[in-house]
Amino acid sequence: MADASLDSQIEGLFSRLDAQLKNSQFKKALKVVDEILKISPGDKDAVHSKVIALIELSRFEEAVAVVDSTKFAAELAFEKAYSLFRLGSFTDALAALQSGGSDQLVAQLQLEAQLYYRMGRNSDAIRIYHQLFKDHKVSSLELRTNVLAAYVSGGRAHELPAVMEAMKISSKDSFEIAFNTACGLVAAGDFNDAQRELEHASRLGRETLLDEELTEEQVEEELAPVTVQLAYTAAQLGRTAEALSTYEGVMKDGIEDDAVVAVASNNWVAERLATEGDAAPKKLCAELLKKFESFFEKGREVRMKVTLERRLSQAQKESIYANYALLLLLAGRSDAAREFTASLMKWAPESERVLLVVAAQLARDGKVDEATSLLASSTATGCALMRAQLAIEAGDAKQASEALQQAGDAAWLKQPALVATQVAFLEALDDVTTARKLLEEAIAAQQSGKPAKAQPSSEAVSAEAFLYQSLAKLQLKAGEVAEAVESYEQAVRLAGKSAPGVYKLMGQLARRSAAGTGVAVDQLESSLPPLDPLPASRIDELEEAAGGSWAVRRRAAEGAAQRPAEDEAEARQKKKRKRRVRLPKGFDAANPGPLPNPERWLPKWQRSDFKKKRTRRKDKEAVKGSQGAGKVDEALDRSNVVTEESAAVPRAAAPQRNKKKGRR
Repeated sequence: MADASLDSQIEGLFSRLDAQLKNSQFKKALKVVDEILKISPGDKDAVHSKVIALIELSRFEEAVAVVDSTKFAAELAFEKAYSLFRLGSFTDALAALQSGGSDQLVAQLQLEAQLYYRMGRNSDAIRIYHQLFKDHKVSSLELRTNVLAAYVSGGRAHELPAVMEAMKISSKDSFEIAFNTACGLVAAGDFNDAQRELEHASRLGRETLLDEELTEEQVEEELAPVTVQLAYTAAQLGRTAEALSTYEGVMKDGIEDDAVVAVASNNWVAERLATEGDAAPKKLCAELLKKFESFFEKGREVRMKVTLERRLSQAQKESIYANYALLLLLAGRSDAAREFTASLMKWAPESERVLLVVAAQLARDGKVDEATSLLASSTATGCALMRAQLAIEAGDAKQASEALQQAGDAAWLKQPALVATQVAFLEALDDVTTARKLLEEAIAAQQSGKPAKAQPSSEAVSAEAFLYQSLAKLQLKAGEVAEAVESYEQAVRLAGKSAPGVYKLMGQLARRSAAGTGVAVDQLESSLPPLDPLPASRIDELEEAAGGSWAVRRRAAEGAAQRPAEDEAEARQKKKRKRRVRLPKGFDAANPGPLPNPERWLPKWQRSDFKKKRTRRKDKEAVKGSQGAGKVDEALDRSNVVTEESAAVPRAAAPQRNKKKGRR
């Protein structure tokens, strides 16, 4: 009878618990669960309900503790993994998830994909998302949005159009998809299209959020990531002032999302440093450091706040850490920079940004060999470029060339700027043959990369013309004038006669013709632009502008010879100052009479007829000096009379007084 009553009581409590969970009354549900567990300790359903209620109340640490304390931990592995995911313990969450069963396979795969995404393992995240999409037919808009985000973070933004076509989605479907599409365009370097897509995402998001009856402040809060991305795009397009203003607006608006504020502050600091360049003063760097203080926990070791670290991706955290270390270096806080870079090496030893910062610290300390060795341990493009830079500063062209050859893939190395740098290194090493081969391969790559029907961009045309000019210079050095003329003609055909460097190359070809190489000078002359005849005045101006030229010196010498000596004397005389005649009021010019003295307005001592009066003394032998001096008969002074007694008796010298004695 007692057991029936107890079962009835537990059943009633579970009924109350079910209603409270459905109505999202999780605090009340926890009290009911505790009552159930008092009656029936270790009840599986009650423990599961308690864990769910704690997760819904964001009390994740308590949820993990409950799971660990129960004998049903293996069956609650998903809930534990999710709680650890929300706490930012991604590695532990993945381990907990993989140790559990497969009762919630789809949910487990989605959580696993999110964990891989947060850990920076984007390839694994993409693999699982495709598994969900193909094998489990999960086609929710949220899943598709996450797939796009994984492709962007994984460095595969160029694949987005094909992925979106396969999933049958477009940027018009939702604000989140439009934003991720824009982020993909930013990652691909297409900033103009990215700006248009971001503006579209902002309009779409504003309409959606206003329909949900959010206030204007809440809408701005939700669209803050789009605003920050728009500022970044503006900076990349050269509108630095606009970008800085937008970042400052985000930082001042009191946005509660710490991740958005952190990214805006980081980008604002980066733009300020880029604007100042290498001449950034220590005072400015010290002020910029204050922008990062709110992102880090105060303690012996500088670490980012846990709540902020959970929200940021691995790349964003690396960027903020790297900029903080660079500011420490530029602000002159060398000891703090060394300690911080040492902790960064423990945190992310394979990160490209971290390696670059640590190498910069070593190079500043004069440990260039250690910095080069550290950079050589990575295959990242940035590390190879920094190795080349250090070699250039050390004057080692060979090492710089070798480092540059390891930067990026073959297609990346065929870019005109890199080819030009590599050719400069090879010329310094007198390896003209390899330099010519490199230029020819780059030209072939440019031609093979041209679209079949579409018109190539102006940048591509200018790049190819530049390569032809560089090849023509090397051919001239080798004495291959005919080949140089052909390369020159190709450069003129591509970029026109107004291309930079074309006329300089034309001058080199003309000099070769003067040496008897048979270059068609008439053809070169005909390609020059017509010159308008200059007037004589313009010629004189040009000659005078070239100060110190022989023409200016010759003209000055001729003028000096023709100038008479009296003219020179007159020229040296100072002109007398002429005073304006001031006439009295009512002066009749028709009947002037005697003119008044024009100097009547001046004091007498300033007039031209004033003669300084001298005081004449009647007595030229006037006594000067003290009173009575010169009038006293010296013979009457008895002190000068020497008596016999005074002459016979010697006098003892007075003892010298100790001047210091008695002083205090």
